Amino acid sequence: MGPAEVVSRVADVGRHVALRASLTAIGQQQCRRLEDSDWPRRARNLRDQLARVSARERERVISASDRWLQHHATFFSLHDFPLGDPIDWHRDYSSDMVGPIKYSGLINTRVREHVGDIKYTWELNRLQHLVLFALAGAWTQNGDYWKEIEAQLISWKQSNPFMMGVNWKSPLEAAIRLITWAQVALIQGGKGGEWFDRASKTIYQHQYLISKFYSKHSSANNHLIGEMAGLYIASVFWPYYRESTLWRALARRKLVAEIVRQVEADGVGKERATEYQVFVIELFLLAGALGHLIGDPFPQEYWARLTRMLEFLSSISNRSGDLPMFGDGDSGQAVWLPETTPERIQRLTGISRDHETDAVNANLRSTLLLWGQSPQDIPLCSPSQKLEAFPDGGYYVLVADRGGENEMMAVFDTAQLGLPPLNAHGHADALSFWLSYGGEEFLIDPGTFTYYCSAEWRSYFRGTGAHNTVRIDGQDQSVSGGIFLWRETADCRLEQVEGTDDFVEAVGSHDGYRRLADPVIHTRKLQLFKKSRTLVITDRLECEGAHDIELFFHFSETCQVRQVAPGSFEALNRNKRISIRVDSRFKPELYRGCEKPISGWVSRTFGIKEPSFTLVARAKISGSAEFVTEIAAL
Repeated sequence: MGPAEVVSRVADVGRHVALRASLTAIGQQQCRRLEDSDWPRRARNLRDQLARVSARERERVISASDRWLQHHATFFSLHDFPLGDPIDWHRDYSSDMVGPIKYSGLINTRVREHVGDIKYTWELNRLQHLVLFALAGAWTQNGDYWKEIEAQLISWKQSNPFMMGVNWKSPLEAAIRLITWAQVALIQGGKGGEWFDRASKTIYQHQYLISKFYSKHSSANNHLIGEMAGLYIASVFWPYYRESTLWRALARRKLVAEIVRQVEADGVGKERATEYQVFVIELFLLAGALGHLIGDPFPQEYWARLTRMLEFLSSISNRSGDLPMFGDGDSGQAVWLPETTPERIQRLTGISRDHETDAVNANLRSTLLLWGQSPQDIPLCSPSQKLEAFPDGGYYVLVADRGGENEMMAVFDTAQLGLPPLNAHGHADALSFWLSYGGEEFLIDPGTFTYYCSAEWRSYFRGTGAHNTVRIDGQDQSVSGGIFLWRETADCRLEQVEGTDDFVEAVGSHDGYRRLADPVIHTRKLQLFKKSRTLVITDRLECEGAHDIELFFHFSETCQVRQVAPGSFEALNRNKRISIRVDSRFKPELYRGCEKPISGWVSRTFGIKEPSFTLVARAKISGSAEFVTEIAAL
């Protein structure tokens, strides 16, 4: 932590002291009514777009709304879970622990014994299910949905006095609530005059919190993008406060700066976390599209980089919309809809590709993210053909027959660990890869599972042993300093790329094990032979002494894996099969759902883990060694 950050954190303490002493005055801040602008009338297309949403998608939204109407919640590991009446907004329903009602700055939300798993409490308090109510109300004209929105807003305000309790701890969570309320207001038919009259003080308090305590210095990652998106959207929807103009200018300036600071020129998010890239794309779209709608356009470079972010997601996705879950992910959505991850990715990437626009059915996600505008209305740049190399971000796509029935695709990770200085959401996954064949995932990144509920599980899912790479002497490639901190990081880089009509290859290396008493440099070459659909992996370890080597292969939970000969295995996923043959010097072993040692797990949704097959091949070496693994489609 540098001197500037120390000063900033001390200043935040001072702000908390001052704020705590003036809660009543701030809570009574009065808005000033202005003559309504006409920009909501420019969003009239929203109703037309909603009317074009397919019956199937409406049915899913209404079905989810009806369960929430009965106070039955589904998120993370909770499925149709009864919340009771009234809802306890301070309760972690996964552990039944209730957070304290005291000044939020005094609550340590990372201590499970005090608040439970704070992610569960915060996810509920994002109130994103209110958008489902609004959609269901618009489609069915059933007034019960609107009554429930009002009832839950009243309940939430009464249960959450300004700055009291865990729900005022995080500016990001405040920002997501503001986005939710803006979406509800627009679906309702504009800025929601009566609704605003009831919520004006709460809206002000949320913006005040963000403006005073937004993420800075080492904490300025995806949180800052979310905070500024929420502040910008709220200052546009409700510009009735003395600070509104300043807040809007601050938020816009920060968003324009952060898309450059946090995103590489080739469109890869510097956090190197796929799910968070999806999340911030949605946030950047929400802010940029709203600015475009109201005549406050964001610069062309903003849209150019946003286009490249979308292209990266499209490029690393297989024909079914699956993609690798590199780095952390907490299942966060800027606008929550009952979709599968592949559906969400396909609809999001379709925004930048005119030919993917359905002329009959509206894309509900893009309709909400673009505030009723069509993708053709916003200034995204013309998409290029799907790229295969992302040298700034550190990823390379090896693919044969892209989009075809027998598409074979590997995504090679030669990226840096994450966004410095904390690298908070990166995983120790240097030189790992993800493999898909025929639109079915075979070798995957197992995900994240948890942040706070278990240090052991947190360490496993972000560690080297949970990725398709090599671990040496039982140690991670990078050294953890905490659940959101890496103290020493591997320097990973792409060394070489070559391709012909017959094959494509990429070579990468990392020095994460240089810190060992006998330093080791790992170099990996991936070669995809297109006609035979064969991936050859050559690992070279440069060292002088003796070391224990582990080679990991993590299979999708939908795969069945069996050993067919010494060192040879077959994996079946639906109607597709592959074979894996490891070097004869290795002793292979299959795991599935093991806890001692932890191995054989995948987490597709935050808070949920499922058994899956993991193949671990072990060997001992003395001095430099090279070994080859061959994976072939059958």
